Amino acid sequence: MAEEKEQEQIDAYMGTMELYQKIYDFLLYIYPILAQFPKFEKFAFKTAIFEMLKDVIRFKKTGTKSHIYAADVELQQIKTLIRLSYDLQYKAISKHRYEVISRHTRAIGGTMNGVIEAVKAGTWKPDK
Repeated sequence: MAEEKEQEQIDAYMGTMELYQKIYDFLLYIYPILAQFPKFEKFAFKTAIFEMLKDVIRFKKTGTKSHIYAADVELQQIKTLIRLSYDLQYKAISKHRYEVISRHTRAIGGTMNGVIEAVKAGTWKPDK
């Protein structure tokens, strides 16, 4: 029983590490695309992405639930900005790029939901 709980804690911790990596990979993909955006639009995207990343780091360090929920809110904002950019037919967001970005955000969301479920189940422990 104790071994099972410990394994769940390890899995939840690894989920947080995986989440951080997926956000970083998303940054690598989207940065060159954002270079083609107007300055004010670029700022909104970068701010939301880095806020999401900071909230994940804060959550990993402190275990404070509000940080992972804040990261989830930032992800929803990013998804909305991407969809809006595509619907407004920004040249930087082609159909192919929209699909790739959507895959990235779905992957981030899936991993984030796994971490949130671990928090709800009480199997996540902060990095100390």
